Amino acid sequence: MDNTIRITNIQHFSVHDGPGVRTTVFTKGCNLKCQWCHNPETIQAKPQISYNEELCIGCGMCTQICPEHHRFDVQNGRHIYERKDCKVCEKCAEQCPTNALSVYGVSKTVEEIVEEAYRDSMVFPEFGGVTFSGGECLLQAKNIKKTAEILKQRGIHICIDTALNVAWDTIEGILPYTDLFLVDVKAGTEDTHRKYTGVTNRMIKENLQKLSQEADIWIRIPMVHNVNDTEQELDEIIKYISSLGDGVKKIQLLKYHSLGKMKYQWIGKECVKFEEPDEVHREYILSRMRKLPFYVEWNY
Repeated sequence: MDNTIRITNIQHFSVHDGPGVRTTVFTKGCNLKCQWCHNPETIQAKPQISYNEELCIGCGMCTQICPEHHRFDVQNGRHIYERKDCKVCEKCAEQCPTNALSVYGVSKTVEEIVEEAYRDSMVFPEFGGVTFSGGECLLQAKNIKKTAEILKQRGIHICIDTALNVAWDTIEGILPYTDLFLVDVKAGTEDTHRKYTGVTNRMIKENLQKLSQEADIWIRIPMVHNVNDTEQELDEIIKYISSLGDGVKKIQLLKYHSLGKMKYQWIGKECVKFEEPDEVHREYILSRMRKLPFYVEWNY
């Protein structure tokens, strides 16, 4: 029986993924394709080779291990990684002395994640916890649930960071082991949501409506200029959020940033450029959102 969770990283002592100081487990695989995603390495469920050219010293070890996909351009003094048809056997990354080649996507057992997270909790025993993020962590709900259950038994606060684009019974199954849901709202209208994430938001809205009656929630909205900060989008977002239940405890407006730009390059993907709302428009968005019956803040 598989007892593992595929992750890209475990971030220690995070202060942006829920209340207090947290251990954030970033899972691999997402069923949204948000064009502004700053963790593009978490979208594909399968492992990926990351190539950071700046770390390459031209030692040639990878070309000896896998000459089919690695070669050295003598004229330009550059190592070339050919991704097409690469089976990601990971041997090149294992031998790379500088980690110019590395792997996004490793499998850790439930027990390994529990012990690593529990060690962190000993440092901040009363102020913090564990957050499961992604990607979409609920795509691996079975073993996320096992992990959360064990951590809850040890008195650790659990957050689930999710877009809720999964069946309701998946969400319902993890409810008993979750203290707080961090729910990402990407857009208000269905057309905009489909255009920029690849999927409709109908099921997401239905799930959030139900969840707001059952659990504590922080709603997080990444504000992207000319995407979800238009009058039409703001109207729809505000209208929808105002219909939610008392479970909503906070709304966080997230400033768009391009910190993930280099990650796209490292995994051989194109980064689509977006912009953040300017200061005047941010204040306008905040003034509109603060008319809602919930606490609202910008989170930078």
